[in-house]
Amino acid sequence: MPTPTRIDYATLTGKVLSASNYERPRHLDSLKGVLVSNISANERLHSMDALRAVAMLLGVVLHGGMAYMEDVWSEWVADDPASSPAFDAMFWIVHLFRMQAFFLLAGFFACMLVARYGVRRFTANRLKRVGLPLLIGIFTVVPLCNAVWTWGFNLHAPLEDQVPLIGAIPAWFGMAFFSQWHLWFLVHLLVMYAVALLWLKLSGVARPIARVGEIITNAWIWCVRHALAAPVLAIAAFPLLFLQDGAGVDTQSGTIPDITIIAYYMVFFAGGWMLYRRHEHLNDIARLWIPSLIAGLALSFVFMAMQGKASINEGEATPLLRAVSALATAMIVIGFTGFFLHLLKRPSPAMRYMSDSAYWVYLVHLPLVVWLNLIVEPINAGAFTKFGIVMLAATAIMYSTYHLFVRYTWIGSILNGPRLKAERTARRQARRAASALG
Repeated sequence: MPTPTRIDYATLTGKVLSASNYERPRHLDSLKGVLVSNISANERLHSMDALRAVAMLLGVVLHGGMAYMEDVWSEWVADDPASSPAFDAMFWIVHLFRMQAFFLLAGFFACMLVARYGVRRFTANRLKRVGLPLLIGIFTVVPLCNAVWTWGFNLHAPLEDQVPLIGAIPAWFGMAFFSQWHLWFLVHLLVMYAVALLWLKLSGVARPIARVGEIITNAWIWCVRHALAAPVLAIAAFPLLFLQDGAGVDTQSGTIPDITIIAYYMVFFAGGWMLYRRHEHLNDIARLWIPSLIAGLALSFVFMAMQGKASINEGEATPLLRAVSALATAMIVIGFTGFFLHLLKRPSPAMRYMSDSAYWVYLVHLPLVVWLNLIVEPINAGAFTKFGIVMLAATAIMYSTYHLFVRYTWIGSILNGPRLKAERTARRQARRAASALG
């Protein structure tokens, strides 16, 4: 494995952040040097793309299965009488690692984008791809969630307690400013991007801060190389679990981002950021992915046994339970990442399509999935049958709308960039050229 080049981090960061035009090649070269890593602008990390997509799509599965848990969250409007403990187990396993893996990847890709494009272009890119979907979602997806919850409440409430749907419409939009529902992760991403850019700025003007960054990065990569990434992540995240209400990380609610939740997820974001800075060691995570994944899953069942039937953020959270939670999370995150790095290195058209569509699918899934949960509730069938119906119907609707109305439209340009439409045009031109020659 090549030895990373030693770079004067503070000096080069200062040069880059003071540059007036970040798109000029020499400034991009400087920034790549600062970050001590460089991946070609045309190179796509298929394994990491696939992992990010699966982490998001697991959220669809998690939310679709919550209605069939034996112990449904008290604020979840879909509570089907058909239930199975398998859905409780699925929820806790996915909940323990999904967003942590997502934020690790978010840090990795954020650092990659800064290295490729510079600070200004990175900022513009993130405002377009993250900030704009959040703003649009607040006025579309969030009111739909409020509408579905109102309808679901009326289905289970006595007639005198039901809320008139037409009269509630203004409230659906008004409440959008007090809760982002599942779009909270976009708010957290914007905060983390701001923190990362602030760190870069401070590193450019204060050499001690830059040195601290180098020391932490080198120590983290040493742990990655020696199969200690999971224990280190667990140790870093463990104290922050004492700031949560339960043994695991809290679920964001309300308008103002919860700094304790952001601080917890920032551990994984920082781990991904530093991993890109030394991405020549990325595959070291995959070395022990099988034992890491097995150990993490085993610990997740230990966690569930200790947790009992307590709902999200409820129940007694002892230090031991928090320690098991932290270690289970870290082991699954590292094992899951290693699994994708080991087995999904090569490009796959199907996986590429899934990666491109995952953002849209996740943004729109919650009101649709919960609405379908409520639709099938009266059906006399088992939990797995209903879950299957909901997933099949939701998948058909989400992917058909993606292909017809998103992939090659202005919406797709916002979510994934104009690259997709350009690729389709190039393919059509190639087919026409081949036809002409034939």
